[in-house]
Amino acid sequence: MPKSRLDNLLGELEEDKVNTNIIDESSSLTYQEILDRNQDREERKKYAFRTFIFLCGFTGMILSIIIAAGFSKLISFNLGDSVLIALITSSLATVVGIFILVMRYLFK
Repeated sequence: MPKSRLDNLLGELEEDKVNTNIIDESSSLTYQEILDRNQDREERKKYAFRTFIFLCGFTGMILSIIIAAGFSKLISFNLGDSVLIALITSSLATVVGIFILVMRYLFK
């Protein structure tokens, strides 16, 4: 399969290993600003991962409640239809809302 132009550009970028420890003296960023940006990047990674874990756990818990309601006769767990509809819609709104708020804040 022939390589696309994007594949060629990515290959060139991988070949040009940029040494991030060397700071251009003519750069408008100070050393402290560069350190601050690096710290911000690490914090973003940490909180993005934590948000992902939280949302996975929250979604798993909602899914287990829905599955338990599906097997209500076997395990004696009964929820009304209106309760299940409210649970599904509110949890979906919560997951999407948290995702949008956190990702906008972290990656603005």
